[in-house]
Formats: sequence, C-alpha cells, structure tokens
Amino acid sequence: MTRGIYLVANRRSEVESANLVYSLRRAGCRLPIALIPFDDQVPTHPRLLAETTRMEIESFPQDIHTLLAQIHDLWPKSREGLFRRMAAWYGPFDEFIYSDNDIVALGDWTPYFDHLDDHDIVHADKEYTTGGIYAYSKPATVVEKFGPTALDSLFTTGHFAARKNPDMTRIFTATIDWLREHPDVAYRVDGSLLHLAVLVGQLRIKNLCQMPEDWPSPWAGDYRNALDVVQTALRGKPLLQIHYSGGYPDGYEARHEFCFSDATDAERQRRLLWATVKHWSGACFLKKVWLGLKRRLKSKL
Repeated sequence: MTRGIYLVANRRSEVESANLVYSLRRAGCRLPIALIPFDDQVPTHPRLLAETTRMEIESFPQDIHTLLAQIHDLWPKSREGLFRRMAAWYGPFDEFIYSDNDIVALGDWTPYFDHLDDHDIVHADKEYTTGGIYAYSKPATVVEKFGPTALDSLFTTGHFAARKNPDMTRIFTATIDWLREHPDVAYRVDGSLLHLAVLVGQLRIKNLCQMPEDWPSPWAGDYRNALDVVQTALRGKPLLQIHYSGGYPDGYEARHEFCFSDATDAERQRRLLWATVKHWSGACFLKKVWLGLKRRLKSKL
C-alpha cells in the first residue's frame, strides 16, 4: 500500500506551494509529495525541487489524457490545469491526498487515511452549507435528478483524501455524458465535475466536519486572525489545515499570517508592505473590476 500527496502548481503558485510543503514537513508529515505542473510554466522554487517529485502529465496513463480531452471538448474555454488533479486516480499512490496550493498544514495529514476505511473519498470542509452556489448555476436541478440529499455531499475539491478506484474511468465518462445532457446546470469548474462524479458513480464519501466527527472548518474565511485559528485548534477537534480559497492570500488580512510561515522577517515585511500599497492605492479593487470584466467578455465570446 503506497500513500502520498499530489500537488498541481506552476510558477505563479510556486510560493504558496513551497510554503505548503514547508508547513507539512514542519508538522512531521513525511508522506512523499508528487508535483504535477499546472501548465508549461513549471515551478522552479528550490524547496519544490528538493522536496517533491515532478510528474509530467505525459507520464500518466492514456485514460487521463482521454478524460482531459473530453473535458476540453465539453468546456473548451476552461483551463486544463484545473482538471489535472484527476490524474491522482491514475498515479502511483494507492491512497492519496490532493491539495491546492493556497493551503497551510497545521498538522500531519496522515490521519486522513485512517478515516478512509470503506470510503472512496474523505474530506473536511463545510462546502455542504453553501447550497451548491459555487458549483452549479442550477443546484435545484441536481437535487431534482439525484434526490433531496444530493447537495449534502458537496466538498471542497481543493483538499481531499481518496483511494485508487478501477471504476473511475467509467465514472468520469458517465459524468461527462451527464454534463452533455444537462449543459446549463454546472459551472465549468473542477468542483462540479468531481461532485457529480460522486453522485453519478455513487461513490462513498465522508465529511469529517459533519457529525459524528464534527471537525472545525478549515476555511480561513471562518476565522478573524491567527489567534482565532490556534484557539480553535486547541479545543480538542482536529484542525489539520487552513484553506485560503476564494481569494489571493497576499498578507493584508490578519488571517493570512500562516502564509508567511517559511519567510524570513525581512521577506515577510517586504510582502506585507507591497500588499498594503496595493490595497491602500486601490490597485486591488481595480484589478478585481478588470478581471470581472474579462470574465464577462470571455463568456459572451
């Protein structure tokens, strides 16, 4: 039985990815880490070169290439890198954890495997409380097609543990077929594709943030600052990571403190100064407006 962690990163995300690796090793996690390039901009950070094994997407079996081609055919405007996490089911690890880069480890992640038991996927997040609004344009249709509890199995596909499943190619293919038949239900994101795979394939999924485990939320947005995170982590329930999804953790907010874990004091101050300039000058606001306009223009083309 082989176990390991998969990351997908490029040069744009390599600082976050390197900080994640640093936090994992500081937490005592010795699981091997495989890094799949997000695109042609391959990470060059020294820590990633030293602590991870790079796996080119070309080295994976044909099934993942067929799947990526099917996704591109279905959603031609989506970025392939978003879906390269699916390669984890075709990689060398029998049991694995996939993690986005905007995450900081607070503890060893090995205990996730203890909860797999007879489950296909194990995760810890409170995505199920969102009503599916980040995965689906028509979440009510998902409930109609898969039953009243369909959205209870929503999960943050940025962090989860799973095991290899010989049936995954059939499940992914059936999921793509479902999306073709219902083209206006899901957003073109990995979250909707993987959640639909759970529903279509009737995969057994366990959320450690639900009862009876009742782990605390790992989403950074649920905490005011680092003190809040630490005090929550000391209340007896495992809090093994902080996930900064939904925005870029540049250091401006107090809850971003863990993003500087591997930085020297001088590096941290320089990054904080730059973040302050961007926010106080209004540059961040203008960037959000510009990115929003770009997304709207692309959706209409």
